[in-house]
Amino acid sequence: MAHAARCFARRFGVSGVLGGVSSSPLTRTFAPDAGPRVQLRLARRGDIPAVTALLAGHGVKAAGLDVARLLSYDPAHRAVLAAFAPIEGTETLVGLGAIDLDPGADPDTLVVDERLTDGLGELIGLMLRERAARHHRRVA
Repeated sequence: MAHAARCFARRFGVSGVLGGVSSSPLTRTFAPDAGPRVQLRLARRGDIPAVTALLAGHGVKAAGLDVARLLSYDPAHRAVLAAFAPIEGTETLVGLGAIDLDPGADPDTLVVDERLTDGLGELIGLMLRERAARHHRRVA
């Protein structure tokens, strides 16, 4: 996994790879092979309209309450990352992923607009799994 993570991290222009991935993705900007640069940050309740639009673009009709629940999480137990890219002059949500911060956890939510970015789902999944692993090491 570490070798694959280093290769993947280099592919997206991540420097300072530690333990497979770079440190905190919260202020990181990545350049996928295809598409615009994306910035990963923790999702917040103010992202409800953007998340609703991303889901609608995938044919998922989510009630406002469901989206609010997804974005109302305890950062000590869960992480929800949002990926934004400049599309036609506007910061647009192009990906969203969520994971419980448990050892060996996998993302339970991963929605990406692959028309605009190539490999973004892999990047978000990798960053979420690394965040869960780092959290477990800190708590243990």
